[in-house]
Amino acid sequence: MDTEKIFSKITPKDYHNELELILENKDFSEDVKNLLLSCVYKIEAGYQDYEVVKQIVLSKKEYLEEILTIIKEKCNHIEIKKQETKSIEQEGKRRYEIDRTEGNIILWHPNEQTILYAIYELDDNQIYVDERYSLIRTALSELLNKGENMNRLEVLRDFNGWNWNTNPQDLQNITINLVYQNLIDLLGTQFLEQWIHTKKVTDYFGLAKEKIAKEFGAQNEEELFYWISRLAIITCMKTNQKEKRNLIEEKKEREEELVRLTYKRELLEEVTSKNKEARTQIREIDTILNDKERLANEFITRNEKLPEYHKIMDLLHLVEILTKQRKKTIAKMEEQSKILEPAYYVEVKTKIEEQLELLSNIELDEEDASKRILEYSIELQKVVMNCFKIRIRQIDKLEKSQKREEILKVIYRFRYYCYLYLENEKYIGKITQLEQERTEIKKMLLQKAEETKCISKITAEEKELEIFNILFETRIINLENIVIEFHEEENIETTIYDGDVLEKTISLPINKQDLNVKLDKKIRLLG
Repeated sequence: MDTEKIFSKITPKDYHNELELILENKDFSEDVKNLLLSCVYKIEAGYQDYEVVKQIVLSKKEYLEEILTIIKEKCNHIEIKKQETKSIEQEGKRRYEIDRTEGNIILWHPNEQTILYAIYELDDNQIYVDERYSLIRTALSELLNKGENMNRLEVLRDFNGWNWNTNPQDLQNITINLVYQNLIDLLGTQFLEQWIHTKKVTDYFGLAKEKIAKEFGAQNEEELFYWISRLAIITCMKTNQKEKRNLIEEKKEREEELVRLTYKRELLEEVTSKNKEARTQIREIDTILNDKERLANEFITRNEKLPEYHKIMDLLHLVEILTKQRKKTIAKMEEQSKILEPAYYVEVKTKIEEQLELLSNIELDEEDASKRILEYSIELQKVVMNCFKIRIRQIDKLEKSQKREEILKVIYRFRYYCYLYLENEKYIGKITQLEQERTEIKKMLLQKAEETKCISKITAEEKELEIFNILFETRIINLENIVIEFHEEENIETTIYDGDVLEKTISLPINKQDLNVKLDKKIRLLG
């Protein structure tokens, strides 16, 4: 453990006090200052529960220091306006406006969640995506920025220091949140932090694909980013009309190119004609380069047409220009001819068809787009669940002393995952199309939990999953605190406690003969 961590355990940092010092140098109203201080207080109150439930999170230190840094360095002016305005009514849920250039935020009737989300949105930036993925550059950047902002809001939004509750109405975009949480689980917080906040021109999308392929296999990688790309584009089209127009134009160009490739005779004639023109240009350049008089005349002719600051300096400079032009023309001719090679022709045609498939839903109406989003979200979750299965199998490779801790961690992560929403009122744990995958994962987790003695042997083997399933249908913060008690009815009634506090009573399809424990006796579920 490093010195800073040891010191922080002895003297915990007072972030509330540190924020007060920052606010002393800000010209904010008392209402704004109190709202910001309330944010920090509530975050500190709920962060421990947040860490337990989610498992993959920034440390509280990293999280709070990030907030304080944005307020200190980027928030120049925050204003609360009492009156409603037409623009805000049009925005619906959006109760704020930001100006990144000036570092200004205007809020209407804000609460802690609104002001915190606005602060994080003020910190958004264009995320670099390599030219190879140009069709999804804007959509993916928006998804990552909005996803991160919603993720940062989660501790304040869903944890109040006593319980964990998720209201889909509080999510700015359910689909973007779902995809971002999938990426956190598969790539980790540190990878996403570097991707979103790096100032370097680095192909993190390519690195993400490599990381997933290495850990979960090439097929899962291909399918995962296929569905993520489709969801990024279709969600972006719903709000970004400028990008929608750009992609419609891109789609038109690719459709025209596909038609061009389809008619092979015309394609051959076109390539032959262009190459003929290119060879003529090359011969003309060669003639000029090999004739001093022609070279001198070309120097004079070109300079007569060029503005003062773009004149060709001397004949050697002209030779350099002509040589580069000759190489460029040859390269273009070779590229044009390459399309006639069968293997390359198929490669180019396949790539264009894939791009058109990616762009196939950019002009859907609201109802059809929503149907597609749900369909794509379900397909994405099937891939994510495949990755869960691989992760569970990898536990066998760990040292015996590490297995118990890791299986508990994966149980927590899968419980959290099952409560992610795909649409209003529908979260993963209740989606019928994913029931088979959920059951398979629970059976795998149950087996590992029994092997590592994480779970008590409570029922006959064929009924164990019924008991184990309690872990994934409760919002009790600490799963290790779950205590159950059986009572004899038509079906065995099971009372679930959070420690000594009654949570609920449920009926399970088991009978007295299935039990390995006494009735009316409290038993800790996780041993």
